[in-house]
Amino acid sequence: MVEQISEATAAFLAEVMPVVVGTRRRDGRVKMNPAWYEFRDGHFWLNSWRGARWLEHLERDGLASLLLIAPDDMHKVVHAETELVCSTEDGAGAHIDRLSQRYRGVPYRAPVPQRRVMLQLRPLSLRSTLDNAARPAWGAR
Repeated sequence: MVEQISEATAAFLAEVMPVVVGTRRRDGRVKMNPAWYEFRDGHFWLNSWRGARWLEHLERDGLASLLLIAPDDMHKVVHAETELVCSTEDGAGAHIDRLSQRYRGVPYRAPVPQRRVMLQLRPLSLRSTLDNAARPAWGAR
């Protein structure tokens, strides 16, 4: 588990932006999906629905890679290797509404009925460009 997260990285994780979730298919290929998230109490909290393949992969393997890129600066990046702490349908509807309010300003409305699943992911390792005080300009040697 990650011992400590810098203030700069913690502030970045508190921002509203999508996360790219990477999971592994049975044949070894990587599956990547965008998702909404919140980072609280040292964990990533995501939401999915029964039938989503990336959810099946995550529940099967218990691992996911997360990639967060600042929408306004692609040099601000956090990459987290995570493990699944729990997945539950209990409270998942309220959780997706909270995420939808955070991202879109309105409650969540699915186009078709869905069984929502709330996911708690523990960061095992975290790499952040925000922790580099001085980094060379793009293309500099």
